[in-house]
Amino acid sequence: MPDDWLGYDWLCQQLADTDAQLRQVMVPLSQVITRPGLALQTLSDLSEVLPADIAHYLQLAQDVSEDEQRAHSYEWQALVVENAPLRVNLNGHLVSAPADFYNSLLKRQIQPGRPIVQIIGEMLMRYSLGLPDWWYRARLQHILSTRG
Repeated sequence: MPDDWLGYDWLCQQLADTDAQLRQVMVPLSQVITRPGLALQTLSDLSEVLPADIAHYLQLAQDVSEDEQRAHSYEWQALVVENAPLRVNLNGHLVSAPADFYNSLLKRQIQPGRPIVQIIGEMLMRYSLGLPDWWYRARLQHILSTRG
C-alpha cells in the first residue's frame, strides 16, 4: 500500500546516517490458503493480518542492505521535493499525483439520492487503494460542491 511504502521510505531516510541495522518483514497481501479449504486470500492492508499470524511473519524478517536503505532514502527525498498531495501505487511504482487523481472513479459512483456513506463503503470494499474513509468523504464533498 502507498502509505506503507511511504512509511518505509521515510524510515530509511531517518536511519540513513546511523549505524542501526534495519530488518524488514514482507507480508504478502495475496496468498493461497489451503486450510480449511483451497482459497485465495487477499488483504486490503496490513491491519487485516491476524494477530495469530504475526509470529509467523516475524520469523521471515530479513536484513535490509545499506544500498537498499539508501535507495529508499533517495526515493523519500525525491517525493518530498515533489510535494504532491497524493501518492499512488501505479503498476508497482509509487508516483505523486494531484488530489483529483481518483475523481473520475468517484464521479461514476455518484447517483441522485445515493448517500455519501454508501459510496464510501463501496469504494473501501471494492478497491484496495490504501485511502482512508475521510479522504473519500472530502473528495466527494468537493466534487458535489463544484458541480454546476
